[in-house]
Parts: sequence; C-alpha cells; structure tokens
Amino acid sequence: MDIVLASRSPRRRELMARIAPGFHAFPVDVDESSVVEKDPVKSAIAAAVLKAKAAAASFPSSTVIGADTVVALGGRILGKPGDRESARAMLRLLSSRRHRVITGLAFYRRDEDRLLTGYDLTYVTFRELTDEMIEGYLDQEDFLDKAGAYAVQDVGDEFVGRMKGDYDNVVGFPVKKAAAMLARFEAGALTVAVEDIDYPGADGVARKDGRTILVPGAVPGETVRVQVVGESRGSLRAEVVRIEEASPARAVPRCPHFGECGGCLFQHLDYEKQLELKGRHLRRTFDAAGVPAGRLPGIGTVTPSPDLYHYRNKMEFSFAERWGETILGLRERVEAGRKPSGRTVGLAQCPIFGPAVEAVFPVVLAFAVEKGLAPYNMRTGRGELRHLVLREGKRTGELMAVLVAAPSGGADLEALAERLAAAVPGLRSFYHVVNGRVSDAVIFEEMRLIRGAPAIEEKLDGLVFRIQPQAFFQTNTAAAELLYRAIGERAGLGADSRVLGLYCGAGAIELSLAPGVRQVAGIDSLPENIRSAEENRASNGIGNAAFFAGTVEDVLKADRFEPPDALVIDPPRPGLTPKALRNVLAFDVPTVVYVSCNPEALARDLRAFLAAGYGIEAVLPFDFFPHTPHLETLAILALPR
Repeated sequence: MDIVLASRSPRRRELMARIAPGFHAFPVDVDESSVVEKDPVKSAIAAAVLKAKAAAASFPSSTVIGADTVVALGGRILGKPGDRESARAMLRLLSSRRHRVITGLAFYRRDEDRLLTGYDLTYVTFRELTDEMIEGYLDQEDFLDKAGAYAVQDVGDEFVGRMKGDYDNVVGFPVKKAAAMLARFEAGALTVAVEDIDYPGADGVARKDGRTILVPGAVPGETVRVQVVGESRGSLRAEVVRIEEASPARAVPRCPHFGECGGCLFQHLDYEKQLELKGRHLRRTFDAAGVPAGRLPGIGTVTPSPDLYHYRNKMEFSFAERWGETILGLRERVEAGRKPSGRTVGLAQCPIFGPAVEAVFPVVLAFAVEKGLAPYNMRTGRGELRHLVLREGKRTGELMAVLVAAPSGGADLEALAERLAAAVPGLRSFYHVVNGRVSDAVIFEEMRLIRGAPAIEEKLDGLVFRIQPQAFFQTNTAAAELLYRAIGERAGLGADSRVLGLYCGAGAIELSLAPGVRQVAGIDSLPENIRSAEENRASNGIGNAAFFAGTVEDVLKADRFEPPDALVIDPPRPGLTPKALRNVLAFDVPTVVYVSCNPEALARDLRAFLAAGYGIEAVLPFDFFPHTPHLETLAILALPR
C-alpha cells in the first residue's frame, strides 16, 4: 500500500506507524480559517479533507490521510491559541468541565476522486485547574499548536479527572478508528446497480457478493460507484463516490435543506416513483401481516396529491440552540442503522409548508435574541422556547401561529404579535401555549390568545371549517377533499343512511357526508375537537349532525347510539385499541369505512374484521404526504347481505 499522512505532527506520525509502518509523511500548509463549518464534527472533517486533498496534489495515486483535531465545549470550538493569554483563557474555560475532543479523518485518492470521511470522539472532564497549575503548564511553552491549548500526554492526570473514549484520539489520531477506515478504503470502491429503496427509509438498496448494501441518496435503476463506510444489522453501508448512470427516476430536490432535514426523504425521487414505492409498500405490508390474498380485492393505484409543495396546512417546528445561536426547524435526518441524534436542523424555508416560514421565522428569532429568550433544554430544564406551530388555510390564506414555551416570567408577546402581523399580512391568530412537561411533544397545558381571532378558516368541498389550535384536521386539504369524496361515492350511502364517525376530529368527514344522508354523528375524546366540530356544523347550517365527547372504548359500550348503517373510523396512527376494536365489532354495523395513516395498523385491524365476518370491498390509497414515506389509505368493509 502506498500511504501518505498529510501531517507535520510528530504525535500523529508515531501513532500512524502503529497502523502502517511504511507510510510516508508529507507536511501540508492549508488555510484552516477557510473552513466555515460551525458544527465541531463537520469542522474537523472539513479541515481533514482540506489537508488530504492538498497533499494528494503531489501524490495523486496514493492513499492520502488527513486528520484534524478540535476541542469543543458545548457548541464552541476551541482551536489552537494564538498566544499565552488566549491559551490561559481556554484552560480556564475547561476547568471543572467536560468537553469533547473530536478528530476528523479523511482518506482520499485523487486519481479515483474517491473520498472516505469519518471521525472519533472522546469526552474529557478536567479537574478544577488552579492558576498555579495553568501557569505551570504554560511555562513549558508547548501549547501554541494544540487544540484547546493542551496536550493530554503532557497534562496527564493532573488535569484530567475522567475520560470516556479513545485516549489516542485525544493525543490527536484515533488509531483503532483510522485502522478500520483504512481497511475499508483500501478494499476499494465498488460499482453496484441500485435495485430498490429501503422503505420506509430512503436508502438505495444494492447487492454484491450476497451482501446487501445500503446507499443513501441512490435511486433505483441507476449504477453508482460506492465506498463502503460501515456495517449495520447485517447490511453494509456505503457512500456514493459518483453516479455512473443516473436513473430516470432521479429528481432535483427543491428544498435547500434536503438530505440534512428529516422532514422529507424522497425529494430526490420523481413523483411517479414515489407513488409506485408507496403502493408497493402497502401491498407488501398486507402480505407480511397475513391478510389473505383471496379476501383482498386489488389495491387501487395511489391517488396523487393535487399539490406536491405547499400542501401541508400544519407544521410543528422546534427551537434549539446550535453553536451559540437560536434556531427554528425540524429534527435531523436519521440514517438507517443509526440512533436518532435529536438534533434540530435550522430552516430558512420549508417548501412542503409554504412561504409563510420565510416571513415568520426571522421575526420570531430576532425577537428571541432581543428579549434573551433561550431554547428549552430537556436535559437541564432551562430555557423558554419549545415549539412554533403554524397552521394555514390553504384555500383562505389565513395563518395561525402558536408559540409553545416553558413556564417562565414571560416576555412581551403582544409586541411579537404586532411584529408578526406587520410582516405577515395573512396572520389571523397568534397564541401563547405553556408546556411545563419534560416530553418533547407539543402539549397544551395553558393557552392564551395574544392577538386576532380564536380560529382560522379553511374551505373543503363547499364547506367552511374553523380550525382551532388543538383541533385535528387533515394536514393536506386538497388530498383530503379527494378522499372524502371517495367515501361518499364508494361506501354505498343513501338518503336514509345513518352514519357514526369515530375519532371525528373537527368533523370534516362527517360534515362532508351529511348532505347525502339522513343523520350523522361523531365521537372524539378531545373536548376541543368536539367544540370545533359543533362550531363547524352550526356555521355551515347543517342540521342533521351531532357530535359527542368521549372515548370510543367507553361511548360505544354505554349503548349511547343505536347501531348505524355505516361506521366511519379515522383512528390515530396506532390504530384501534383492543377494547375499541371489540366494541366496534360488537356493533355489527353493515358497512365500515376505515381511514388509516399507518399501513401496519390497518393491516392488523383488517385481519380482525375479516375474522368477524366482514369482507373487504375496496382498498384505496391516497398520497397525503408527498416526498415522505407516509400514506393515507381508505378501506371499505361490509358484512354479507
């Protein structure tokens, strides 16, 4: 192997010799200030790549290794001190605190334009450092080229109270990690044909020598050159070196945050391919759940969403602190086989919601900085800002903003409301919600209307719906309209039919069916939903509908309703609870309409209906969530007549 270490550090050379005694060291001078990454991990990797590529200019056919070590205290990077004063300040910052030592690694071959990157991380906790300890160390005058102003081999146990991770990494070169990555890199790149998508994830799936290879960003139908970077749950993980032959299903993502943000996974896929994958996943889910093929009619093709962008009428964004700044966004994308980091990606725009994000976010973030409002930290319980919920009437343009915060003394939110109203003409409602629980979920413990109307309006199929902050309303208005029409057309309802809706939310399905039936009723466990449903019934002048608060488990058991002609079920993502399912089946309703956002839960519950004697008359999937793996499905079931 012809290996070059792009470093002048004697410590890295000594450690590298333990991996490849015959390597060649080549010092490089690069402008590390050109690295603009604020994330300590990304910064270390970017600097390592810079060094590797600089050396590769002189060794184009060699494996060139670059490494860069940074010390991070929270989100702050402590680089190499410029003088004794800055070194003293760094050591005082580290005293009695835990910090991270991160070494970025880059393996590069210029003639193949092949790059493999990674990093190692060690947690180091310093003892309390006295001025005498700090000055005694600085007197050695060997700190200027040290990240964080110290060399662990020089300070030893006098400074270090605890360490978690690889000691060699703190010295400046993680030997075990580098050896494993070198073995991967020297194994060479592979050319593979991408056959599939690891649904519901978004990694391309290829196979080589009997092994499954997951390739993030690859699209079925294309040939790619990949570098294996690891292994997870029996599958190899690889990164694309280059696309040899692009798939016709590849699309250009519209969102600049695609790939990093976890909000959308499929923007790199043509929409027709997205629909194909969703339909196939639904069929595979039914097969895996054991739904008898002989009792399952042909699954209809997926009805596309009328809008591919700006379709979501509700989004819950999270506040977070990133590198000393307050950001608003969505959770980071999680790669297959890796644990969720819980980190938030700051967004400048969100094309699946709409332009309101670009108008609202800067105002809210500027207000937070001005008033000293910090993001809430679940680990410490400190901070105020938790979530920003936006709801928008896609047919009316009316916007609602809900600021969710931890209990605190409170800021002048009336002033924030004024600024938002000036910046966003469509803003109709602004609420302040208090959530003191540890959970990361949006929980309405206390709610106060700061400005505007208590609800926004949305139009659906000739009806006007008033949407309250907590009310459930399908997130894709135009697609929901298609689904509700399909229910009216396919459920066999007539002028004398009586319909009972379970988990009715704001009553959208029930009220859309009301003009064509004799009577309709709805049940929901949240009083807020029932209030919204009743308000929507009254405002639309519908006299043959009524809504009742209570759980499906309790209300049906109480014999409060006579068995209707048709039951409409639109449960939460987990589907029906065992008790709710028993009560529903005991009703012996001739027709059941089941709307589900979870194919696995739907397949499980359909098996129970089949066992109770129901037949499946239709399964119709609808795409409510373009660019994501999620799918809405309508199933029509009936008892034998």
